[in-house]
Amino acid sequence: MPEIIVKQPSLFSPDATLLMGDARAMMGREVMDRIRKVVDSNQGKKAYYLLVASRQDPTDEKRIRTTIVLSGVQPPKMLGTMCFHVDNQKGRAKRLWVLPLDRPSVIKAPPAELVPEIAAAARRLPIIHG
Repeated sequence: MPEIIVKQPSLFSPDATLLMGDARAMMGREVMDRIRKVVDSNQGKKAYYLLVASRQDPTDEKRIRTTIVLSGVQPPKMLGTMCFHVDNQKGRAKRLWVLPLDRPSVIKAPPAELVPEIAAAARRLPIIHG
């Protein structure tokens, strides 16, 4: 069977078209880099929780603000947050949850590709009409 190569424009393409997947990947790398810096700068602490929350900037709709909060106790689960437990004595970090925002939006076109993890998580959610 011949190999099929699908080319899609991306941030690194000659026409510099930015696709949603490129933006999502860049944001993910940026957040993980910030988390890594916080973990590196807190090597002296035995164990702690990191709560990561992102929201739209109220003064600039085009900007997303991400806040990372260090806590000695496990924070409550909140929509639009990620939480990690970091144990420096064991040299481990464990992701406890990633909860999406509960913000309705109008989707003009279906996504180009299905994300299996999101689809699997959605199967367990109740459908609420209201």
